Amino acid sequence: MEPVSLWAAVEFTACNGSTEALLTAAARAGLHPYGVTALPGGFGGRCAAWQYPRLAALARKHRVRLRIRRKLGLYFCLRPLLRRAGLWAGLAVFVPLLLFAQQFVWYADTSSLTTGQAARACAVLREAGLQPGAAVTEAKLTAGEYALLHSGEFSWASLNFAKGRLVVEAAAARPKPDIAAGTLHGIRAKCGGGTVLRTNLTSGTMLVQPGQQVEAGQGLIGTARAERDGTLIFAPAAGTVVAQFEWSDTRTVPLKETVQQYTGACTRAYRVTAFGHTFPLPAAPAPEQAAVILRHFQPEVPLLGLALPCSVEETCRYVQQPETLHRTEAQAAALARLQSLQALYAAWPDAERIARKEDCTVNGTVLDYTVTYTVAADICG
Repeated sequence: MEPVSLWAAVEFTACNGSTEALLTAAARAGLHPYGVTALPGGFGGRCAAWQYPRLAALARKHRVRLRIRRKLGLYFCLRPLLRRAGLWAGLAVFVPLLLFAQQFVWYADTSSLTTGQAARACAVLREAGLQPGAAVTEAKLTAGEYALLHSGEFSWASLNFAKGRLVVEAAAARPKPDIAAGTLHGIRAKCGGGTVLRTNLTSGTMLVQPGQQVEAGQGLIGTARAERDGTLIFAPAAGTVVAQFEWSDTRTVPLKETVQQYTGACTRAYRVTAFGHTFPLPAAPAPEQAAVILRHFQPEVPLLGLALPCSVEETCRYVQQPETLHRTEAQAAALARLQSLQALYAAWPDAERIARKEDCTVNGTVLDYTVTYTVAADICG
């Protein structure tokens, strides 16, 4: 196939008249038909589309009748489209709009992060104003990197933006070594009335030993120790001192209480962020008593899976209504016991329960609960 057939060519037939003289005249005029084949009463062939008018003029001089059988090439495929004004008007609008849209975040690329890190990074960047549909500036990128670093989740972060793609790269924060977590002012006991069970020294000087009684504020680990020659060596104080002590708590639980219960009804409201602006969508009035849950997502084109350059904030309000709750004494005691355990582990996360002594008393419509736990826990403060 001649290269000209790929762009614009015509396939024709020539009959009647002096066809041989037509070929000779075409060669002298610099026209070069190709693919010439003999036909009854003439010949068939092909030529470049822009040479056909000259070839037709020569054919009329030699009384040869030319007929175009078909048109070949990309030009004739695109020619019908060139006549459509709506298509060109759409392109004139679409191309500038596409260039304009590249200033906004189409999607955040967090492929270098784990699933958990990506979720936390997107939440931090959303607070910094860098979600899909938001306009991007150098100041926002700097603020986003600063927010990632100060979130405590990452030790290093980098944001790169190009053509609507926000690339998020970060390294997870590493925990501080025990030696760096020590203090230069010594470690003292958080509570008193305890007996030391065991010790573990990481850095510094241990000031207590197992079996010793300790009081609140008493020094447990020091920061200096003396060498044989009397030289003082200072080191951060770090380590643990596990002691056995008693911990008490008092709770009051009503036997009859008005609480908020879910009705099953829910209202939803949406806010769309696109092209640097946020647009609230019409929604039903918000109920007075409701639990609010926020969800953020990026919509996609159905069937194609193509993410749109915008983000949606969905606010779900689950309707609640007051309801009177009646508890038995056993239920109230179980609730008080649970609340006391939660308070115990909030104060002493590593506590080991050794013994428990509790007292329950009903006074009218409330239950008074008092408990004393004997526990073993790290008392370093």
